[in-house]
Amino acid sequence: LRPPGELASAGPVPLDVADVLNKVPPHLLGDQIVSEAQRLAGATSVAAYLVDIDGTALLRLAGAEEFPDRIPLALGVGPELPREGLLALRAHLAEDLPGSVIAPMMLRGRAIGVLLAVGAPEQPLLELARQAGIALSVANSYTDVFDDTRRRKETSAAAEIQQNLLPPRVARISGGVLAGNVLPGYDIGGDWFDYIENRDGAWMGIADSKGHGTTASAIGAVALGAFRAKRRIGADLVETAAGIDATMRDLDVPAAFVNVVIARWHGPSSMFTWITAGHQPPILIRGGEVLELEGDSKHEALGLGAPDRAFRSSVRRLDPDDLLLLVSDGVLERKLKGGSRFGLDGIRSLLAAHAAPPSAPLLVRRLSDAIMESSEDLLEDDATIVAFSPSAVD
Repeated sequence: LRPPGELASAGPVPLDVADVLNKVPPHLLGDQIVSEAQRLAGATSVAAYLVDIDGTALLRLAGAEEFPDRIPLALGVGPELPREGLLALRAHLAEDLPGSVIAPMMLRGRAIGVLLAVGAPEQPLLELARQAGIALSVANSYTDVFDDTRRRKETSAAAEIQQNLLPPRVARISGGVLAGNVLPGYDIGGDWFDYIENRDGAWMGIADSKGHGTTASAIGAVALGAFRAKRRIGADLVETAAGIDATMRDLDVPAAFVNVVIARWHGPSSMFTWITAGHQPPILIRGGEVLELEGDSKHEALGLGAPDRAFRSSVRRLDPDDLLLLVSDGVLERKLKGGSRFGLDGIRSLLAAHAAPPSAPLLVRRLSDAIMESSEDLLEDDATIVAFSPSAVD
């Protein structure tokens, strides 16, 4: 560790991120951040926490052992905490750890963890946490310490591949907020979701690969690679679907296929363009109604059907109060304890249970909880959820 204060900025920022990344070994970064927080006027005890990979708890990375090893979370989405979850966390800590100050490590609309302190002034701790979030996100590529902290148990090999392929679970994009998650976080591994914002709009995709376990994970990883490769050379949705389709046919796996929805959101025009191939179509939640967007054409899963088939995209304008939902068949086909399937009725029941319409991150968490609580077999299949709210601009 560097001596406390050596890495401080000469200006109002209490930590120089570039200095921290260049001078502190990545595996010691958590301890260094706690050290810097402890030198704030009045601070007596400090601890740094990260969100575990299934979003159910904060796990202590570094700092005072008088703080708990684990703090339950009500509204985490994967290894991140959306802004909505901070209110619930503050209320919980006010009751369980009175007198503590919480500072979320925020990055682009979501927290990857928090700093907890006793006696520290709130504003300097908040600024330190903001810088710490950037430093931890960059350093994560250079050490396993943070990923180790986020895991309560060993992941399967397929799930580990899956976790490393997924983007941040909560993100602000032009004209909205997007959130996504894959359940269960520690096992299975064939599903993925992806998104990115480019000049032509925000791309998003969700996929469910053939089979289960490592084979499905490998097929899914190749499909995701094809999705990103086409996207990164300026291909449109039709060209991208054709590229993934051709890639599936080139695999040395009999009848390899992937069910997908790939889409692009253009914020300035509020236009949502998509292609569905063998997958559950997008679901539009508008005015309390739950509608499937079948689109202008149907396509078999990518890798199946005629190799020279033509793909067509569909277009829909989204209203400011709409919610868009992309899910894998592991959501709607999920077998419940009573023997029925979750289905669209499960989504309708979930929405009806709350007076106010949820934000995208809140919908993902509520849907994740409903699936986990009502499922007969949690490991039957991956359940992947992506929600987009075009009105939630931060």
